[in-house]
Amino acid sequence: MAGRYYQGQGGGGGTSMEVVSTPNQELALTNCAYVCPADLRRFPNALAVVADSWVFTLREHNAVASGRIALNAIQRRQAKVSAGDSVTVSSFVPPDDFKLALLTLELEYAKARANRNDELDAVVLAQQLRKRFLDQVMTLGQRVPFEFHGTNYVFTVNQALLEGQESSTPLDRGFLSSDTYIIFEAAPNSGIKVINQKEAASSKLFKHKEFNLEKLGIGGLSAEFTDIFRRAFASRVFPPQVVSKLGIKHVKGILLYGPPGTGKTLMARQIGKLLNGKDPKIVNGPEVLSKFVGETEKNVRDLFADAENEQRTRGDQSDLHVIIFDEIDAICKSRGSTRDGTGVHDSIVNQLLTKIDGVEALNNVLLIGMTNRKDLLDEALLRPGRLEVHIEINLPDENGRFQILQIHTNKMKENSFLSPDINLLELE
Repeated sequence: MAGRYYQGQGGGGGTSMEVVSTPNQELALTNCAYVCPADLRRFPNALAVVADSWVFTLREHNAVASGRIALNAIQRRQAKVSAGDSVTVSSFVPPDDFKLALLTLELEYAKARANRNDELDAVVLAQQLRKRFLDQVMTLGQRVPFEFHGTNYVFTVNQALLEGQESSTPLDRGFLSSDTYIIFEAAPNSGIKVINQKEAASSKLFKHKEFNLEKLGIGGLSAEFTDIFRRAFASRVFPPQVVSKLGIKHVKGILLYGPPGTGKTLMARQIGKLLNGKDPKIVNGPEVLSKFVGETEKNVRDLFADAENEQRTRGDQSDLHVIIFDEIDAICKSRGSTRDGTGVHDSIVNQLLTKIDGVEALNNVLLIGMTNRKDLLDEALLRPGRLEVHIEINLPDENGRFQILQIHTNKMKENSFLSPDINLLELE
C-alpha cells in the first residue's frame, strides 16, 4: 500500500519514534495516534504516515513521553511493530480533492462471540462513524476498532473511492467526510446482520442477493457470468449520488459471441430475469426489419420508448430497461457492406448508436446483443460506451459438461426415473 500522497517535512525522510501502547482503552477506540505536545508541533497537519503505510491523525497527550508515539493494538499489528520497537513517522501532506465519495466497510466483533446475532442499523451506524472519525484518513485494508451501543467492533476498509475517481484508478485512501457514502458488509460467519441499508442500490439491482446458476438452468458458464457481473454491473450497485460524485459511466451494452448452441440466448434471458428492472424486451434481429420505408427505424425507436419516458420523468431513479437482441448480426452489419439499395441496415446502426451513445443518450438501458459472427458487426457498435463488454461463450469444459448433465437429469432424479448406478462423470 504505497503512500503516494505523503512526504516528510521538517524531519527529512521521517522521524524514528519509539512505539508505546495508548494510555487508556477509550483512546484506543479513536483511531488516533498520540504524541507529546512538543512532538505534535513538528507535524503541521496533525497527520502522520506510520511505517510508510498507514496515515493516522495525531493528538497530544501528556502521558506520552517525548520521542514516543502511542498506537493501539490493531494499529501496532498493522504496522508490524510491538511496544518498545522503533517506527518511522513522517508528516502527511494531503492533496487537493482528498475527500472520499464511497467507503465499503466489513464489520466484525472485536472479540469473537459465540451465538451472537446483533442487528446493526446501517443509517445510525454510518452517522456515528462519520461523526466519530470525521476528517480522518481511511486507507484500503485498514482495520479500525470502534464502540457501538456498548459493544466493541472492528471495521476493515474494503473499498475507498475519492470524489471524481473511477474504480479502476489505483488510489487507495482519502478523508472520511460528512458526505462520504458508507456501505456496510458483515464479515463471513460473524453473526452480524446489517439492517436498514436503504440507500444501497445493490439491494435494488438484483431480485436476490445470491443466485444458483444450476437452478437457473445454466451449466458450465460460471466464469462468464462472473465476468459479466464484474464488468457490466459493478457501477450500478452504487446509489446515483455516489455514481455522480465518482464520475462513473455505466456500461450500456454487452456482446455475447461464440459458436451456435453454447448458451448465449439462455444466458441473456436469465440475466434479464435476475435484474430488478423492467421485464426484458427480447427481439430477434430479423423481426426489426420491415418492407415499409422508415418503419424499421421506427421499430428500433419503439424499443427505447419506455426507457426514454421513464428517464424523462424519474431521472436517475429510473429502473433499468434491458433490451436483448438475438442474432444482432442480421441487422447491425458493417455500414456499406449491404447492397440492397435502401440503406436500411446502415440506418439501423445509426439509430442504435444515437440511442445508446448519442447527445441524449439513455442511462437506464442495458443492451445485450448475441451473435456467432462478431466479424460481421459494425465496428462503431463495439466501441466503449456502446456494446463495450465482449464475452466469448465457448464450448463447455469437462466440469461444465458435468453441470449441464446434472441440470438435465435433475427431474429424472427427483421422480426416480434415473438409475442410482448411473455415473454422470463417466457419461460426460
